[in-house]
Amino acid sequence: MQNERKVLISALLKAEKNGYSNIILDSVLNQTDLNSVGKAFVTSAFYGVLERKISIDYVLNKFLKKPVSKTPPYTSAVLRSGAYQILFMDKIPNSAVVNEAVKLIKKSKERGNVGLVNAVLRNLCNENSIELIKNCGDPSVKYSVEAWIYNRLAAQYSKEKVNSFFENSLLPPPVFIRINPLVQNTEELVFNELEGLGATLTKTEFDQFFMVDGIKNIEKLKSYKSGLFFVQDFSSRFAVACLGAKPNERILDCCAAPGGKSFSIAMDMQNSGEVVALDIHSHRVDLIKKGARRLGLNIINSAVNDATEYNPDLGSFDRVICDVPCSGMGVVRRKPEIKYKKEQECNALLDVQSEILQTASRYVKSGGRLIYSTCTLFNEENDNIVNSFLIKNKEFKLVSAYNKADAATVTLMPPSDLGDGFFVSVMERV
Repeated sequence: MQNERKVLISALLKAEKNGYSNIILDSVLNQTDLNSVGKAFVTSAFYGVLERKISIDYVLNKFLKKPVSKTPPYTSAVLRSGAYQILFMDKIPNSAVVNEAVKLIKKSKERGNVGLVNAVLRNLCNENSIELIKNCGDPSVKYSVEAWIYNRLAAQYSKEKVNSFFENSLLPPPVFIRINPLVQNTEELVFNELEGLGATLTKTEFDQFFMVDGIKNIEKLKSYKSGLFFVQDFSSRFAVACLGAKPNERILDCCAAPGGKSFSIAMDMQNSGEVVALDIHSHRVDLIKKGARRLGLNIINSAVNDATEYNPDLGSFDRVICDVPCSGMGVVRRKPEIKYKKEQECNALLDVQSEILQTASRYVKSGGRLIYSTCTLFNEENDNIVNSFLIKNKEFKLVSAYNKADAATVTLMPPSDLGDGFFVSVMERV
């Protein structure tokens, strides 16, 4: 069996080169022969290092002559991995962490750094290093987030709310499922399997939509594979509720992959009418098709399409939703690498978001509804985009969002809100 810590270092090195953390981890784990315990360790430590990277580097730099970011890549990955285990994984003896780290370096091309790794990690064990993080006055270090991200959010929301959001981002994200209403006795079947495995299901304000606690790898369950439910975040479900889809309507999901909103829309429509689910990448369109088949949703027609370019062949629609590409700041607890994005990378999305919204509006029938949504919290990508659109398009007006009589735009932010950080705007064509 492979060494679980060596697998962890491999995943961390790949993550340093950029990419989606979940895709990187899945790829690495699928190529190993680790048992479930080993995979669980790698998963926990991998996400832990990503979540706490700035905090970890802050502590390590106290014991290094040059910053860990300037240290050779394998050595820095071993140091970060060891530091995370010492600081945040109480069940592993510190001596074992140091010994395993030294073994990894000895067998690497950077074996000349054995003494460095041994000394730094031993110093870390001897100091109350976690207090260095807790007592640090810099929120960027405390919450392990790029300073520009924290500062921008703190300028747009209260510091208390932002601090609470980033504290919550260091906790495991909740899991929500929507029961498939097209199958008889679905709820009973799903409950029997999940509760039989020790999970608990909690009702939400949406029918047949539950928060699930106490189970991992939910997509490997028999009831999932049989199409009895699918996984969808609460905030995503809220956006679909704002759309207000009804049976026999024609609805467009402009940026649909991997398909959760389209599936939820089709269920709201009782699988009657048409949902056109589009995405610019063919492999992601395949995910929509696969999911729709699994759930028995035959009203979903998915295809490759560029959401920034108007396609007259699509025709017009009763309702259109564009959940646009964004900086993703609302989902940092699921994808911690987002906390380290560069400012110019996020700002570069603004023109694309405006183009998609403008193009999407051209498909909306008179009297039809248009939803603009993101999974970010930056006003620049949310209210500012919508306000600019409304100035240029007088035929659209804001209307109340689902169950929010006094609000046409809604920003959801955990932990005060149940789901991920999310923005939804509801407009209608007059």
